[in-house]
Amino acid sequence: MRRRATGSMSVKSKWTKTKWLRSDRVLRRSVPDTKRFTRSSLEVMTARYKTVYFKPTGGTGGNGIARVKRLGPGRFQIRKDLSTFEASSPRALYARLKRIARGRSYLLQKGIALQTSRGRPFDLRMVVQRTRNGKWVPSVMFVKLGKPNKIVTNYHQGGTLAKIDPTLRRTGCTPKQINRYKRRLAALGMRTARCFERRSGRFKELGLDVALDRDGRLWILEVNTRPGFSALKSLKDKSLYRTIVRYGKQYGRTR
Repeated sequence: MRRRATGSMSVKSKWTKTKWLRSDRVLRRSVPDTKRFTRSSLEVMTARYKTVYFKPTGGTGGNGIARVKRLGPGRFQIRKDLSTFEASSPRALYARLKRIARGRSYLLQKGIALQTSRGRPFDLRMVVQRTRNGKWVPSVMFVKLGKPNKIVTNYHQGGTLAKIDPTLRRTGCTPKQINRYKRRLAALGMRTARCFERRSGRFKELGLDVALDRDGRLWILEVNTRPGFSALKSLKDKSLYRTIVRYGKQYGRTR
């Protein structure tokens, strides 16, 4: 953990942040099953779930992530970037993932079947920030639409940003349902802020990546302690960018 020039604490370890979330009795229900990558945990996770994500503990921007799909008894497909591999046994799967990891620490996370909009999978970003007087506020929320054939939705991996209301309308949500999702997102953000604040009072901003699954359930995929601002400039409507910068300036961050 370290404190950035903005005055806001930065925590890179996804495992540390996952443990914090799971320590909260409310938030733990919204965290997908996640384990440290070991040979035994890989066997457990691939037996339990058809799809498992392989994520670097300290990675950012969707880099280094692979998706593992169980094709049948002892057969697996590994997808990373635009490459696809097959493994014909749990042992071969473990060996392939070890090569991808190259000695770095990795996590295994239950795969969530993302809701789609016009055929593109998406997840939701909820940003909470502190005001000058130390109060947490849910400042902005938006959608990250995945690029076709990519396993992650990140902007730096070819994804695009969009506003929540029109995206959810295209999935068939009514205005009432959209407002309910937005209230639930804000509540998750504020609960996460309080959870992290119990660990340190030096957090000033958090960005939650939240999956909406095909059953309408929200899942916290991860929490960013240095959420990106600049990608919001790609939206035609600059109001979200102006809002996030306005709050950021109150604790010394301008971009």
